[in-house]
Amino acid sequence: MDKIVTETTPVEGASAPSPDETAAPSGGNRRGVIVTVVVGSVLVVLMALLGASLKASGSKLDQQDPSGGQAPDFTLPLLHGEGTLSLTDLRGQFVMLNYWASWCIPCKKEAPVLAAGYARWGEQVKFLGVDGQDSKAWAIEFETKYGIEYESVVDELGEVSTKYGVFGYPETFFIDPQGRIVSKVIGPMTSEVLDEHVQELLATS
Repeated sequence: MDKIVTETTPVEGASAPSPDETAAPSGGNRRGVIVTVVVGSVLVVLMALLGASLKASGSKLDQQDPSGGQAPDFTLPLLHGEGTLSLTDLRGQFVMLNYWASWCIPCKKEAPVLAAGYARWGEQVKFLGVDGQDSKAWAIEFETKYGIEYESVVDELGEVSTKYGVFGYPETFFIDPQGRIVSKVIGPMTSEVLDEHVQELLATS
């Protein structure tokens, strides 16, 4: 069988590429490399700035509920009847401050726990609810349904919740007679958790 050999006839006036020409990247390739390096550097800087921002933000939020920190004062209208109530009115008493709303599903789970807890601890601790961003009629219906007998005030726009660093309902603060925050619970409490925090609060006397 004959061997087939293909020959390439050189084009007149053309020369073979030199080793340098073969190895060196084209101008377009060089620009691509530069763009990649710049974009990568920018991303690294942005990630570092984002991390620093998140760290600073976290520190600020932590400071809104420091152990032993003073509970922000407020004056809010009562849910039932007329008049207002200020936190300073409760100075000298142990206070359980519970942020809630009638539309909050976890609050519905917690409500019977609070009603029973008030029956146990109501003579030693002032239970106070803060109903936020809610319909007054729905809030009253909620308390009637779950047998809530302690007072609640209305934080209609959620401004007081913001002062306390509340990001979701329910959240509960335990405050000593000097107005200092002893502890905080995020989310619905069980009877055991409520009793534990009340006992810790009373132990500060």
